[in-house]
Amino acid sequence: MTDASLELLYRALESKPARGLLLADEQCIAEPGIQIPVITNRVDVAQRFQAAGFNAALSDFDLSVIDVDSIYYRVSKEKALVHHLINQALLRLPIGGELVLTGEKGDGLKTYADKARTLVGSDKDLNKGRGGALLARIRKQREPETSLDDSNYRQLCDIAPQGHVALYSKPGVYGWQKIDRGSRLLIGALGDVLDKDGAQAPRDVLDLGCGYGYLTVMAHQRLPDARFVATDNNVTALVACTKNIETHAISAQVVPADCADGIGQQFDLVLCNPPFHKGFDIHGDLTLAFLKAAAARLAPAGMALFVVNQFIALEQKAEPLFASCERAGEGEGFKVYLLKR
Repeated sequence: MTDASLELLYRALESKPARGLLLADEQCIAEPGIQIPVITNRVDVAQRFQAAGFNAALSDFDLSVIDVDSIYYRVSKEKALVHHLINQALLRLPIGGELVLTGEKGDGLKTYADKARTLVGSDKDLNKGRGGALLARIRKQREPETSLDDSNYRQLCDIAPQGHVALYSKPGVYGWQKIDRGSRLLIGALGDVLDKDGAQAPRDVLDLGCGYGYLTVMAHQRLPDARFVATDNNVTALVACTKNIETHAISAQVVPADCADGIGQQFDLVLCNPPFHKGFDIHGDLTLAFLKAAAARLAPAGMALFVVNQFIALEQKAEPLFASCERAGEGEGFKVYLLKR
């Protein structure tokens, strides 16, 4: 196991708590021999834990119905999400219950633990693990009278600038407070492709890794008669995407799936701004996984538009999968590619 903080968390779980719960973010793996209920917002994480025999529930980290004595959590990258889960855990745990947090100093673990202790009157209990990993135990001595600032985690809000079409997003979605520059560049390139003489308007469109649905909403402005499928591995993102689809009355299906796994339909157009971060790490192989997913789901005359950071060598990864790969746009540190079967 490469994540020392996760290793430390699982070592704490070896005591096999009878009424424990694991909050599993995207970096979590299923550790054989540790059987504990799991809640996650990631499709692939839920599938991995379920395959290993865990009782794993998929939701936007809904802790409203839990009844446990201890909660275990390797802190996430996003501060608002960490604050939200600490708030919910300390609210749901009984007096005497325990929240166990792990992470590194650079992840903010000490600060998170100090804030949590203050909320419920817990004594300091901090232990070190391998490679700078830290584990904090927060024992609930009283009910919290306040909560940590979670940026109104449950609230969907319109993040679009004045004069722009409405775009709803929320904490827990990557880049949730902004319009991604790469995605904006991709939509501009889509307009150029559709304006070419003889170009046939796509009827079936796949938004692969849709996030809060920006590409679907903006492509719908150009393709009002198209049918869309928006899919993402993060069900938190799909909450926001569903709101945007409903707001703009788009003919679309929202599908929770890991890199379009299980979607058998073929599409005239695939739109994708693939992630290259997974938790705290950068994963270059994610681009290849999304390219393979797009190639497998393109109709024979279909096309895909991908936008990536300029340092990602998409051409090399796409060459074995597509008949053609041409630069369709560039700017602000991003490149857009038009791919055809």
